[in-house]
Amino acid sequence: MKISSKELKKRAKQKLQGNYGLCVGVQLIINAIISIVLIITFFAGLIGGILGSGSVYGLSGNMAEYIIIIAIVVVSMILMVVLVSLFTPGTLRIYLNISENKPAHISDLLYGFKNKPHKFIGLSLIIFLLVMVWSIPYYVVLAVAEITDFIPVMIVLLIITYLLLLIGVTITSLYVAQATFIFVEAPDKGVFRCLKESVEMMKGNKGSLFYINLSFFGLILLGYCSLGIAYLWIMPYMYATLTEYYNELKPKMILEPEVYLCDSSYESLKNQEF
Repeated sequence: MKISSKELKKRAKQKLQGNYGLCVGVQLIINAIISIVLIITFFAGLIGGILGSGSVYGLSGNMAEYIIIIAIVVVSMILMVVLVSLFTPGTLRIYLNISENKPAHISDLLYGFKNKPHKFIGLSLIIFLLVMVWSIPYYVVLAVAEITDFIPVMIVLLIITYLLLLIGVTITSLYVAQATFIFVEAPDKGVFRCLKESVEMMKGNKGSLFYINLSFFGLILLGYCSLGIAYLWIMPYMYATLTEYYNELKPKMILEPEVYLCDSSYESLKNQEF
């Protein structure tokens, strides 16, 4: 990556001029939907706890309460994953349109619902599973540590496996960071092909993306201090910057293969940028 993060952020600010209203509106809609799901989950859990205080189908009160609450939590988590999986493509579609000076509309937020939603959900699920693989050693060691009453050697192993978890999750997340962008621009591609192309794009570029994400730490902290209000402006800035990063990084051969199929002459291939 030849261009600096400073230049990418400068581009992002320029692209957002005149589009902040749309981007803030998108954040408001997504935040409202997520908040509604969380509120429903809270009250459902509360009602489930009350209903489970007595016996249900012959189960004791406590057991029935735990089963109901766990079921509600699982359902709410699945719903949250589906919503995030489907709203993220629409959000990226809006920022891609803004970055490319194309018309962007609030209706683009439904892009993931209209274009192979099962694939977007599948992509999110696969990424989640890839990330969660790194947690297996930690939880295995944690289980053994509890059995052995946390003897010193197990505490050391817990620290090591936890560090391994953090490093593994970070590296994996960086490798697959562009998969959703690729899928949004080419929804006919397969899930694994998008992941493979993301890995190829990120070879030699993981450090630059890590630095860009790290540079937002101060803004994220500011968002927390503002009780989340500042995120209405911070998130569009972050999305726009990461979109500029993707557009700077992507090779044309991934998104425009027809260019090479139409003219395979030596001069044409010689003038292409790979």
